[in-house]
Amino acid sequence: MHANHSAHDEELRLSALRRLNVLESGHEERFDRITRLAALSLGVPMAAIALVDRDLVWYKSTRGLPIQSLPRSSTFCDGALETDGPTVVPDATVDARFARLPIVAGAPHVRFYASQPLYAPDGRRIGGVCVADTQTRAFGDEELRTLRDLARIVETELQVGVLVQSRSELANDLDAARRQVFIDPLTQTWNRAGILEILQREHARARRTKTLVGVAMVDLDNFKDINDNHGHLTGDRVLRTAAERMIEAVRPYDAVGRYGGEEFLIVLVEREAGRVASIAERVRANIAQRPVSMDRKTISMSASVGVACSENPLVQQDIHHLLQRADDALYSAKRNGRNQVVFAN
Repeated sequence: MHANHSAHDEELRLSALRRLNVLESGHEERFDRITRLAALSLGVPMAAIALVDRDLVWYKSTRGLPIQSLPRSSTFCDGALETDGPTVVPDATVDARFARLPIVAGAPHVRFYASQPLYAPDGRRIGGVCVADTQTRAFGDEELRTLRDLARIVETELQVGVLVQSRSELANDLDAARRQVFIDPLTQTWNRAGILEILQREHARARRTKTLVGVAMVDLDNFKDINDNHGHLTGDRVLRTAAERMIEAVRPYDAVGRYGGEEFLIVLVEREAGRVASIAERVRANIAQRPVSMDRKTISMSASVGVACSENPLVQQDIHHLLQRADDALYSAKRNGRNQVVFAN
């Protein structure tokens, strides 16, 4: 066992790390971009994204350090893992915790080191974003803020990977015949049963990982008038186009489903409620950005959107309550003039 963790805490930490499924997958460009940015913005020759396993530290990306893993006891990470905040070592040769590390006493002769912890979705520390130099140096508040921002970007990328995997698992769980039961034949989005199945899974996962789950109810404005004035074929075209624009506006791991008639439900999993609201606004704007053309006719299109988010994952809130809050917000948007997003209190 390492550092000051209890055996139980260490096992929970390792479980959180392994649920991310990134330990042995090698370098990825999305993480390499972050270490390049860290080295450039902080003016250091070495940068790394380190993930601390039981006995090894895996380097998800490195800059100036051609390594993939090191024994945990041979790195700065073991000591830094115990700190709920940044670790800054101006001169490792005079720091008793690190002076005898092989990378300090020998090549590449690290002198300066700084790291910001990385947290799994459940809040457990799993590693850090690290920068290092062969020269001693100071590290001010602005540099610490930059390092902290970079760590948050890494955490977002790790979360994206979990969400993509979750969506793939759902697809793999359903055989081809059953998938068709969950697909709306007109818009080729999830149907009501399918989108509620996804919401059920994401709600349970969000509670386990202490993240947020948000829903956006999207209702096409004045859709009955479109059907009455232009016919049902045009109405179908408007529904398909609206669905395409919603899918364009969300991320690959979000889910769009036709909830009924001209109403759609979007499931969004995020770390911040503000991001849920901004994605909903992007959906609204994308739908309204240009009219639909069909048979020499142009039909203007807009949507009202109601958004609700389980902002506190520790508070029990069932799916029906979440949907009701989004529905109430949607009707507020329609009463207030349509073509707008309203976020539930």
